[in-house]
This record gives sequence, structure tokens and C-alpha cells, in this order.
Amino acid sequence: MSDAATDVGCIAEAPGIERLGVWGFSGGGSYALACAALLPDLVTGAAVFASFAPYGSPGLDFCEGWPRESRREVDLFFTDPSAARDHWRKDAEQYLAACATPDGWMAHWGDAAGGDEAHSRELASHLAAVTRDSLEGGDDGYWDDWAAVLTPWGFDLTTIRLPVRLWHGSGDTAVPVAHGRWLAANIPDAVAHFPELEDHTTIEDSNRKAAYSWLSELA
Repeated sequence: MSDAATDVGCIAEAPGIERLGVWGFSGGGSYALACAALLPDLVTGAAVFASFAPYGSPGLDFCEGWPRESRREVDLFFTDPSAARDHWRKDAEQYLAACATPDGWMAHWGDAAGGDEAHSRELASHLAAVTRDSLEGGDDGYWDDWAAVLTPWGFDLTTIRLPVRLWHGSGDTAVPVAHGRWLAANIPDAVAHFPELEDHTTIEDSNRKAAYSWLSELA
């Protein structure tokens, strides 16, 4: 995770960007937190949605609420890395086959499809394009993201001194809300929101305007 901060620093330096806010959703939340911890002279604040907390954190059940198969996937990562890699590759192939088109995403959402902006045809088209871009050339990047979540992040969350706001839906089954609560308790002065009626698919869309407004105030 800490390597991402180095990349962001170099990318910002090239065009002469001196101050910026960072934003991270789901697996991207930990990268945003890395930037907040390691780039205090560049980053003004971090808006984080449904982020993982570090694996192995005291008091955190990383897999809380996950089905047995998902828990087994995490265990396999540590007990049999080769088997875990093969298993992940097969999952990635299935994911690409199912979600490389807008229709695939609409089917994935089931009854929620078309019900709001977070499950709109427009967003389905965007997510399908992202899925193709990230997986058609192979799943190495997808795997690296997962490995980065489960291994030491390379920075200490308790050292963050920049403003951080967290949003995590209480109905999230993809990244358990326990992760957000742990982050809120361990990032100094973090302001956290845990809306009861939101989940992993709605949390970013429902709070986008509030997050942009807050980050703009820090500019």
C-alpha cells in the first residue's frame, strides 16, 4: 500500500500539482489512507468509502459476515499461496465473463438494477469498461491489490494527522462494516458515518456530493 503513495507523489510532481485531496472506495480506500499517512505536504484530506482495515488488526474479524468460501479464500492465501493464486485466477476469469458487459452488471445487481443512480445502466457501462480494462490483459494487477490488502501495508494509520472522513454502510456485505468502525477508532480525529440503509453498492454514490464539498473546503 505504501508504494502507491510514492506513485501518487511522482504523478503530482510531473505537472506541478502542489496540493490535492485523495479519494478511495472499497479496495482503493487503503491507498487513499496511505497517501494521507505518507504525503502530508501534498495531501489536504482523504475521503474514504467502504475501505478495508489492515488484516490481523487487534479486535477485527476481517471476514465478519462473509460466507465460508470467502473465509477459506483468505485462509488459503496464508496456508497455500500457490493454490490461492490458482483459485484467484479462476475467480477472475469468471468475474470477467460475467461482468464485462453492462448487461452482466445489471444481472449481477438483480432486483436493484435500474432502481437508482448507483445501479443505473450508465454506471453498469462504466463498470463493464473498468472490468475489461483491468482483466482482459490478465489478473496480475487484480491479484496484487488483494495481496496488498492482506499483507502489511507499510505505514501506521495512527500517524495520520490530516483530516479523514469515512463512509461505510451498515448493510455492507462485501467489506464488513467492522472494518470502517475499526478505522474510525484508530485513525486520529477521523469523522465517520455509518448509514444504516446503505451498502457496498450505494455508499459512494449516496455521499459523493458531501465528500466533494468537504474536500473542496480543504483546498
